[in-house]
Amino acid sequence: MPDTAIKTVNAGVNIACSPRDVFGYIADAAHLPDWQPDVRRAEFDDPSAVGVGSRGHEVRHVMGADRTITWEVSEYEPDRRYGVRGLDGPVRAHVTMGLTTAADGTGTHLEYGIGFEGHGIGKLIAVLARTGARKELPATLERLKRRLERDR
Repeated sequence: MPDTAIKTVNAGVNIACSPRDVFGYIADAAHLPDWQPDVRRAEFDDPSAVGVGSRGHEVRHVMGADRTITWEVSEYEPDRRYGVRGLDGPVRAHVTMGLTTAADGTGTHLEYGIGFEGHGIGKLIAVLARTGARKELPATLERLKRRLERDR
């Protein structure tokens, strides 16, 4: 029987901001291009009512071209958890972000996980996406940290 589990790439970062500030930033789709360099723009379909089931889309530079990706909020617990899952395309990302108070009691520890679900030819591409994420995720989280701490 084939292995259908999504393999997740995980990384964490400590940010010298409150969980409320970190959550407010990561759960606002308009900020994605600020800390994810491949994202050109992102927005919710209805930004006035964001929660589990809310949908949005982004334009992301993938494999040499800009592609529109539709996603749905899968987890939404203010100041604690936020997640989205891709709804279309041959490779669909599943992202989870957990926020806790940093071990030293100051700031927030953000634990970020991303997995890729491949459909059709996307099964091969998902392996490449996971490899890329493993390399890029630490730098992406460092950009998020710098952005949030700079804007404090």
